[in-house]
Amino acid sequence: MIRLAHPRIPESVHDMLREVLDSGMLTSGKFVGRLEADLSALVGGRNVVLVSSGTTAALLAFHILRGHGISKVVMPDFLYPSIASSALRVGLEVLLVDVEPERLNIDLAQVANADLGDGAALVTVDQFGIPGPNREIRQLANERGWRWVEDAACALGSADRGDWCGSRADLSILSVHPRKVLTTGEGGALVSGDEALAEQAVQLRNHGLGGLGVDRRFEVPGYNARLSELHAVVGLAGLGIFEEMLAARRRLGRLYLDLLDEVDWLSVPPGFATPGANFQSIVALLDSGVQRTTVMEKLKAAGVESTIAGYAIHREPAFAGLGRLGPLVHSDEVALRGIALPLHENMSEKDVHEVVAALMKAR
Repeated sequence: MIRLAHPRIPESVHDMLREVLDSGMLTSGKFVGRLEADLSALVGGRNVVLVSSGTTAALLAFHILRGHGISKVVMPDFLYPSIASSALRVGLEVLLVDVEPERLNIDLAQVANADLGDGAALVTVDQFGIPGPNREIRQLANERGWRWVEDAACALGSADRGDWCGSRADLSILSVHPRKVLTTGEGGALVSGDEALAEQAVQLRNHGLGGLGVDRRFEVPGYNARLSELHAVVGLAGLGIFEEMLAARRRLGRLYLDLLDEVDWLSVPPGFATPGANFQSIVALLDSGVQRTTVMEKLKAAGVESTIAGYAIHREPAFAGLGRLGPLVHSDEVALRGIALPLHENMSEKDVHEVVAALMKAR
């Protein structure tokens, strides 16, 4: 079976794991701090606060923004549902907007025409590691007085015209789940260039505690959202080969683009050809009339794992009542026609050829 994802974990992790286990310091030790410092270099030197998952990072981001006067958030309809769940959990109004077909990020034209009033934040998503037009997003947010949350969960190592994803937003979300370029097993991070916002995240992830020693106090209601030392050393080991893994994904991703261009009953979003994309995933959109379930079943029979591209969340029962800024045409198309194919650094070019050969027989 050619797996959809298969993270590469270097042998060097074993020595670090043994050190953690022997120390008895399984949480709140030195390795989380080391990983935060090393990750900072991949997001423009910003503050990185590691937490237990990307979803937790989103929860903390919206919790913090609510405390700064944000009452509503606009986010793309095509995104992982946990982002919307996190905003709703802290009492924010969620408004959905379509995605544009190139990069599958938020449709800025649709957003720019909206009158959101005061207390609004914008959520954008660097979908599948395709970097968003982040300079333009920053400019629009500044002009309208909006806060900006960048969901860069899939985009560690991606860049927009030389700017790292996660380096421009007020708050950015990272994920280090096993399907991402870098993994800790489970985990995520909140990123900010604002020291005060980062300090709030540090306090919130540890039950809202402040102070030291006998002077510690529960100053705000918080969460148990820490990343363990065991998870951190897995991430540190992966960072040692991060550039190698990134190069492998880009090489395989570009091969996919060449080969899939020959399949006349599907298309690939043009954003994958963006120079800074990290190829966290590769997604194709099947033409109308091609049965996705049939294609996926035939791929499985041929030994190729696949999955749907993602969710148009207005179609999910939990989010059917959310407001919209306009039609959600492109979001629907990607959700209903998109298929994700295997792509990870443990694959070979021969594997990519085999996947596409199986795909061409799977219609």
